[in-house]
Amino acid sequence: MRRREASESRTASSSNQLGDALADEHRQESRPGPGLQPVTENQPAAHSPAWGRLMPADEVDRRVGLSWLSGLGFNRAAPVELLFKLLDVGVTDFLYREDLPNGVMDAAAVHRIRNVRAHVAEIGRLSPAQWGRLLAASPEPDLREQLTERAEELLAAQRLSRGGRGVGPAPRPDAAPPATPVEIAAMASEVPDIDPRGSTTALWWIGALHANAAAMRQLASSPKLLVRRSVARAPRLPSDVVELLARDEDRVVRLFLAESCDDAPPEMLLEVAGWWDASYSFPGRPRNHPNFPREGLLRFAADPNPRLRALALDDPASTAAHVERASHDPHEIVRRSAAQDPRLAPEAAVRLATDPDNGVRWRAVPHPAVPPAELVTLLLDLRSAEIAVRNPTIPVPVMHRMAEVAAPWLAAPRRSPRGQS
Repeated sequence: MRRREASESRTASSSNQLGDALADEHRQESRPGPGLQPVTENQPAAHSPAWGRLMPADEVDRRVGLSWLSGLGFNRAAPVELLFKLLDVGVTDFLYREDLPNGVMDAAAVHRIRNVRAHVAEIGRLSPAQWGRLLAASPEPDLREQLTERAEELLAAQRLSRGGRGVGPAPRPDAAPPATPVEIAAMASEVPDIDPRGSTTALWWIGALHANAAAMRQLASSPKLLVRRSVARAPRLPSDVVELLARDEDRVVRLFLAESCDDAPPEMLLEVAGWWDASYSFPGRPRNHPNFPREGLLRFAADPNPRLRALALDDPASTAAHVERASHDPHEIVRRSAAQDPRLAPEAAVRLATDPDNGVRWRAVPHPAVPPAELVTLLLDLRSAEIAVRNPTIPVPVMHRMAEVAAPWLAAPRRSPRGQS
């Protein structure tokens, strides 16, 4: 009985402490100062009693806590101070984010923890000045040697680069592309035939000529599939070249045009969207292409092709009712579209957070529509904790407290969860 009372006392004490912190944050919203972050519009109910269920620390599964640390840095509402706190306990995966707040990579490059600096070098997205600061902050001889090798490796890759994403490297730093139509024709004739089913990286010399309109016109009509796919990787192309490639019989040529070229035509983008979901290298394309046609997409709301049904929600004339209907669609592609729609209702968000499809869950769990009580349940479930912690409605003080609770487990020996031997 005494142990139970003591446990309840600790629970109440931890919940009260968290509640005090939340209340203090709420009072400070109108006048944030150094070290304080204003609560975003996606963070209502910061004083909700639901957040107290995350404490006390001894009732949180160690694996859940480590999942929090793994995912917190990817929460777009996480303040810079929290990202610094994660670095201080050696958490670095979030440094791969392409939208890191200003100053975070700078801080990581000169961090006191060796492994943080080593991971910064591994990621490699540093300016020359940041590389200099990283080396200056690394007195360890073996680490300095590793960092120097990594910097030279990246510099060599830059010297071989002849185009944007999807273009292969040149064979050597001084390699130059053909300069005249005759030279271009000669090099194109030597391009080998490829299996249309294989993956393709654009030829380096064609990438080097992407800004040359005459060269692109010459190469776009080549009988060599690899040549045409390489042309389609150009970021901008003359209208006649775009028109030609948009009608190419090879669907990968059309896909590359949709992914890489800002001039891709609307009708081709819609056609590609009917069979392609987007890739890690070109996330969101073709659906997020600036030329993608959004007017009139509601005509696909009942289309037998689920990829086209999913597009209906992009129509400016679509409503929350269309989102609700899509959330019940039998195909996961359509439910995924509904799960990431900002108009998703709280009840639908909760339902989709336990959807059988992993892709649906990964979109629904961090959705701002998930109410605090249900979000806390997801945060305490090992199966959903790492993605739930990315939900932007988690109050900033709660994020800080979660990091504080979980940080000791990074260095602590493994132990069985409560109730297990």
